Amino acid sequence: MNRTSMIVFGSWRLRHAEPSTEAARRLRVQRVPARWGARAAQADCRGAHALVAHCVDAAWQPVSGDVAAVPGHNVDPDWVPLAHVELDGGLMHIRHLIDRADRHVAHFIAPPVPVQPFAPSSLYEQLWRSFQANHLQTNNYECHYAVHAQPQDLHLILDTSAAPPDVLALGDAWLDALDADTDSPFVAQIGDELQHSDHDNILCRVLPHLEGRSGWANAALFSRKRRGTVLEPLAEFSAVLQRDANAPWTHEHHPDQMHGTAVEVDLAQHFDLPLRPVARWRHTRASSGCESLETGNLFSVAFSCAQAATPILLCTIGYLRTRGQGNAALVAQDQAALRDQLLQFLGRLGLDAHPAAEGLAHVYERIAEGSPRP
Repeated sequence: MNRTSMIVFGSWRLRHAEPSTEAARRLRVQRVPARWGARAAQADCRGAHALVAHCVDAAWQPVSGDVAAVPGHNVDPDWVPLAHVELDGGLMHIRHLIDRADRHVAHFIAPPVPVQPFAPSSLYEQLWRSFQANHLQTNNYECHYAVHAQPQDLHLILDTSAAPPDVLALGDAWLDALDADTDSPFVAQIGDELQHSDHDNILCRVLPHLEGRSGWANAALFSRKRRGTVLEPLAEFSAVLQRDANAPWTHEHHPDQMHGTAVEVDLAQHFDLPLRPVARWRHTRASSGCESLETGNLFSVAFSCAQAATPILLCTIGYLRTRGQGNAALVAQDQAALRDQLLQFLGRLGLDAHPAAEGLAHVYERIAEGSPRP
C-alpha cells in the first residue's frame, strides 16, 4: 500500500490523556490538505474531507472510497484534530501531535519522544501513550522553544517616492501571500495575529565624548494602564552605537523603562552618554510571527513607517527563537531566505526595496536629516 498522509480527529480528552468515556474512545481518520515539515506542521481542517477509517478502541475500520466526505474543524469539543499520521506498508507512523489550534488553523509539532511504527488497530493506545510521553510539549506552547543565536535584525528600506502604502494593508497582504505559497517552508505563526502599534519617539544623537562612542539613542514613548486608574509613563529605550569608524554597529534594547517629564534626560542617564535631541517622530508598525516548518526557527516580520518629514517605510526581519535543534548558521540561512521571499513579495506589489546595510543607524540618520529639532 502506498504511503497515505492523514489527520486523526477525536476527543480533546485524549490530547490531555484524561480518562475517557466509551463515546470518547472513537477516532476518525481523514485526508486533510496540510503543510508538513520536519519540526512542525500546519493544517486548516475546516471543510469536508475524505474519510479514510474509523477507529474504536482496538478496531480499525477502513472506509470504502464511495463514502461522502465528512466535515472537519480546527476547534471542536468532540472531534478536535489530534495528530498527523502516515500509513506506510500497513504500519502506522505518528509524525506530529497537536500543539495549538485556533479557528483558522491547527498547528502540530513533531514529538520529541518518537513512536515506533505500529499496527493501525492500536492507534488509540499509541496516541494515548504519545500524548502522555510528550505532555509538556503539547500542553505548554512555549516550553518547546529555545534561543540558539542572537543575530542582528535585517532591514529592508522601501522606496516611498510615491504615496507610502499603509503598513496594516502590507501586513495583511504578506500573511495572505505566506498562506498561498505552498512551496515555501515558512508559515504564519498561529496565535500571533497581525499586531499593530503607533507611538511617539524621541531620537537623540550621541555627542562627542572621551569614550569615543558615536551613534543614536531613541526612546519609544508609551503609557500603560495600571490597577487603580493611574497612568504610569513608560518607554522602550534603545541605542545604536559604534565604537569607532571601523567597528560594526551594535544595538541595545531596554524595554519598560520609567521616564519623567524630560525623557531625553532619563535616556542619557540610562546609557550614561551625552545626548542631544534631534527629532520627534511617529512610528507606525504592523508585525506578525513567521515559522519555518523545516527548522523550527521563528521570526517576526514587521512593516513600519517612520513618519518624519519624509516618511521612511521599512520591513524588518527579526529572529525570535526556535523549536528545532538549530544553530547560528541555520538561523542566518533562514533569515536570508525569508528576506529573499519578502523581496519577491514586495516586487509583486510594485514596491522597490533594498537592504539597509547599516540597519537602524541609516534610518535614524535619514530621520534626523529631514526633521526639525523637537
